[in-house]
Amino acid sequence: MNILTVFKQGIARVSRTKRMIFFAWCVNVVIAMPLALPVLTQLDGYLRNSVMDEKILHRMDAAWADSYRADMENSEFVRALDYSVFGYAPFVNHLEMQMNGTFIKTLGGFLYDFFFRWEINRASTSLLFLLSLLYVCVNSFLSGAFIGVYSKEYPFSFTEFLTEGARYFGKFFRITLVALLIYFLFFNVVVGWMNNSIARWTQAEASETVPYAYYMIRNIVVLFLFSFLSMIFDYVRVRMVVDDRTSSLAASAAGTKFAVMNIRSTYGLYLLLCLVGFVLIALYALIEKLVPQDSYWPLLFLFVLQQCYMLARFWLKAGFYACQTRLYQSISFERHMKKVGTAPMAAHL
Repeated sequence: MNILTVFKQGIARVSRTKRMIFFAWCVNVVIAMPLALPVLTQLDGYLRNSVMDEKILHRMDAAWADSYRADMENSEFVRALDYSVFGYAPFVNHLEMQMNGTFIKTLGGFLYDFFFRWEINRASTSLLFLLSLLYVCVNSFLSGAFIGVYSKEYPFSFTEFLTEGARYFGKFFRITLVALLIYFLFFNVVVGWMNNSIARWTQAEASETVPYAYYMIRNIVVLFLFSFLSMIFDYVRVRMVVDDRTSSLAASAAGTKFAVMNIRSTYGLYLLLCLVGFVLIALYALIEKLVPQDSYWPLLFLFVLQQCYMLARFWLKAGFYACQTRLYQSISFERHMKKVGTAPMAAHL
């Protein structure tokens, strides 16, 4: 199956779900509000009696941001604040935390204590963690809704979109638990072994260049393996919907088999969609760099631009679901037609 053809067909399906994508963006805004509003309130109180308000309005000051975080060190909201959120640095910032799977390990530890020890690890129950857990649940609902409507050939309504999300929420949440277990093992066993090995291999090196090169290679390997695992669980969700499966473990095995057996098509399509994402990042970074951030209207323009970028991200995520669903349906149909075509010959023989 030509992945370019599948890509065009998937994007055509996405064009029919504009309201659904806008709804997903609205849900994301609602989830972000419990974090954004306390930060804005604290920031307003901190600036109100200072002489920095006019200066900060014209341009963000890194030294002031560090002082603000130090003065508000007891606030979990402020600890999560990074002045780079005002630029395009968030796309490359905190890479080390992502490469080590910090959130996956925290969530995995919380779920392990909850399900196997019947206790709640209070060290993990910060508001940021609970919001992240809520996001996982919302993502299970939205992914079920998108794949559910993209698997249909006939026109669908917004009500049907919500119905599909509710229908597959339980199944997709179980798949998410399986995925979290695999990710948890991946970061603790595979990535942990890489980190320990690099530290052991480079402990006698006089220059920091050698360990830096090793860690860059590690990042490439981790990104490749993690993207491959993410792609596999996308097809696990697709097979759960298209094949109307009930077992998350059976769907995981079937999705893995399909992704590996058709790796040229599945991973090729995945890389093509990722390339679109990189283009969106580059466009946002380029425009953000060209806009002067020294007055109210340019800052308002950048805020609107950021929200447009978030909408584009949800559009791309929907594109992943639509294209991957279409690819699975196309390959399955081709295989079915081949079996039908050979069946009379086999019966005659």
